[in-house]
Amino acid sequence: MTRLTAGGLTGEKPGVAAGAQAQIALVWALDEGEPALALAELDDADRTVLSGFDNSRGHADLRFAGAPATLVARSQHAADLALDVLARMAVVTAHEQVGGAEALLHIARDYAVTRKAFGQPIGAFQSIKHRIAELYGLIEIARANAIHAASREGQADFVKAAAAARLSATEAYDTAARDTIQIHGGIGVTWESGLHLHMRRARSLAIEHGNMLFWEDLLAERLSGQAFMGVPA
Repeated sequence: MTRLTAGGLTGEKPGVAAGAQAQIALVWALDEGEPALALAELDDADRTVLSGFDNSRGHADLRFAGAPATLVARSQHAADLALDVLARMAVVTAHEQVGGAEALLHIARDYAVTRKAFGQPIGAFQSIKHRIAELYGLIEIARANAIHAASREGQADFVKAAAAARLSATEAYDTAARDTIQIHGGIGVTWESGLHLHMRRARSLAIEHGNMLFWEDLLAERLSGQAFMGVPA
């Protein structure tokens, strides 16, 4: 566990997204036994860049050994602020996921109307039609949730809206990455198609800033009015 003392931050944060490039970080730590948020400059942090499924995300392990840091919040206020920051990051990620899913939808559509099998475009087959139509529905639902969540920033239901956006956008991008590869058939799993780049990005985004289980639990508890991780609903 990372600790904040008069001498600075000490500890490790593994697998930090953008940790390879970031100049500052908002760090969850313990300050005299209480949870706290601290703002740290990463010039003095020891970084170990990680090779992962999508190296464009810049994941890195960050190690602090008395790194200078500023206390931002403590106790319950720190927990509330941390959840709010996480929700904001989730909304931004949801918009990125919607954009990726829409790009894949266009790729799948264009391929379906040009690739022929049995003398006709594969888009004429019901299995392809239905898959593309269902994907369009998932993307539009995710887009609506992402836009709604962005509009609720600062409101009482913002975290709940962010959870809904994150869940629907993750489903849309994951489904688009999988279905577009399947629509392309054998060529979909080759380097030539480039679809593996979307699959890597979709899978990486699905676990950044809280995975599906985290956001499902949060949304369920917010809808039921229960507390989540000690944070009142």
